[in-house]
Amino acid sequence: MEKKSHRYPVADSPFWLHVETKVQRIGSVILFAVVIAGLLGLFSQGWLSARSAHSIDGKLTVQYDHYARLQSDIDMQLTAHASNERRTVFILGGNFMQDFEIRTLQPQPEKMTSQNGELVLEYARPDPDQTFTVWLGLTPQTPGSSELRLSLNGTTQLAVKQFIWP
Repeated sequence: MEKKSHRYPVADSPFWLHVETKVQRIGSVILFAVVIAGLLGLFSQGWLSARSAHSIDGKLTVQYDHYARLQSDIDMQLTAHASNERRTVFILGGNFMQDFEIRTLQPQPEKMTSQNGELVLEYARPDPDQTFTVWLGLTPQTPGSSELRLSLNGTTQLAVKQFIWP
């Protein structure tokens, strides 16, 4: 028969038991906070992330997610409010061309061009007295802060910032 070198019960140090208990409590609180933040939209779509911005003259509105994850789909809505113009031209500038890939674009523009690092979407408006909305499905391509400059018909300006988590 083998002689056992273990003694039972093992002597525990009250100091290290106290440290272990504190670490477990702190870890549980941090884990709970991260899960709640994720559910609320701190890392992607949700209440903390959903934003709406309006131009100073009220002619342009953009709805977007302030926080997004790299390579995860996000949605953006561009709305041109009623005006007397028959054509609507959205210009997406800033870091848009470098930071995002367009997955979907509805409705399709009559003309789409790229000029000086900006994307130009041109639409004919059948009824200028109605609001006109364009839906973009985007995929972020670079992590970090991104600034998007929007223009409507070359006059109305709007800037929005987004943060892309790696």
